[in-house]
Parts: sequence; C-alpha cells; structure tokens
Amino acid sequence: MRAAGIPARVVTGYQGGEVNAIDDTLVVRQSDAHAWTEVWLAGHGWQRIDPTAASAPRRIDGGLAAALPEGEPVPFMVATDLAWLRALRDRWEFLGNAWNQWVLGYDQRRQQSLLRQLGLDTVDWRQLGALLLAASGVLFGALLAWAHAHGRATDPLQRQWQRFEKKLARRGTPRLPSEGPADYARRAAQAHPAVGAEIMAIGERYAALRYGKTAHGRGELTALTTRINRLRIQCP
Repeated sequence: MRAAGIPARVVTGYQGGEVNAIDDTLVVRQSDAHAWTEVWLAGHGWQRIDPTAASAPRRIDGGLAAALPEGEPVPFMVATDLAWLRALRDRWEFLGNAWNQWVLGYDQRRQQSLLRQLGLDTVDWRQLGALLLAASGVLFGALLAWAHAHGRATDPLQRQWQRFEKKLARRGTPRLPSEGPADYARRAAQAHPAVGAEIMAIGERYAALRYGKTAHGRGELTALTTRINRLRIQCP
C-alpha cells in the first residue's frame, strides 16, 4: 500500500478472548495477541485491512485453540477440550482477578462505593475510626464469648475441678493464683482435717488425669465427679 502511495500502518493488539465461567469476566491472554494493517482512505479515515480475519474467523469466538489447524500443537494451558483443566484455570484466574480488584486496586473510589452500600454516604476519618473501633470490639467480644463457651463445652475435667474449687472457697479456702492442684489440695486438707484425706485424693486424681501421660476415659471422669459430689465440708 505504501508502494502504491496509500498511507498504511501496522497495528498491534488482541483479538478474541474467553469468558470466565466463574465471574463472567473476559479473559484476554498473551496468546490472543494479534497484528493487522490499516490504510488511510480519503473521506473514510483509517480502515482495517486484515487478511487473517478471513482465514480464521473462529478465533474471535473460540480463541487461539479453535483457530489453529487440526493437528497443530496447542499450549497446554490453552487447551479447551479438557474440562477439568478449564475449570481449574477459571478458578485460578478468578482468584487472580479478585486479588487485583479488591487488594491491589482497592482505591478510594472502591472504598466510598462500599461505604455507600452500607448506607454511609458521607463519612470522615473520625466517624470511620469510631465505626472500625466499634466493629472490632463487637468482633472481639464475639470471639471471646465463643472461646469461653467452646472451652467450657470441650473440657469437662476442668469444669469438675472448678466445682471442687467452689466447694472449698465457700468453706473459706479459696485457691490462690499461684497454687497448682497439689499445693492447693494440701493446704485445703490441712484447713479441713476431717475430710483431708478425701481432698488430697481428689487433688491427686485430678492432677493425674490432667497431666498424666495417658488420656483419661469417661469412667475415670465419672468417678472423679462422684467423689466431688459426695464431698461434704463442714464450716471451720
């Protein structure tokens, strides 16, 4: 065209693409790269002249793999006849796009859009700080309540020991923060000599179940619970 006196140029870009089945985004890969020519026609401007579009029109809808002649090797990650590979590739590209959009590209415009969706059209940094502080407090409280309930539900041995401590505390012998099971049982036995042997036996049994090398069974826990229930402590 230039030899004929017609202005011409080479244009590079992309042709085709593939819709991701997870989030309906259009995925354009480097394998979709394409080059074509344009010529300048008086009264019409730049016009696309692409002879390859006539020879491989399926590339626009099916991508590179659909446009290659039969028997031509296709890059492994571009193959479309493997359903499991395509599903895996779609999920991987979905995660990559989500990371780009909501982490790398999470700018002020996206922040304001999220706040508007929450009903906060105009928020300054003080209000936003108070909102984040309140949300953090609610989250922390919920986690603390869950941990407390979960710990109580999953540690019946500790619950029985706490019942034992409460019995002794009501009779004037609360456990000191620095005391372990053995020291506490020894001091409580001295304070209540009438049931001192039983108190020592309960303390030793709890320590063996809590810190022993073998896991305790339901029968051993039941036996300890029965001993604590039968313990009768007179007021000093």
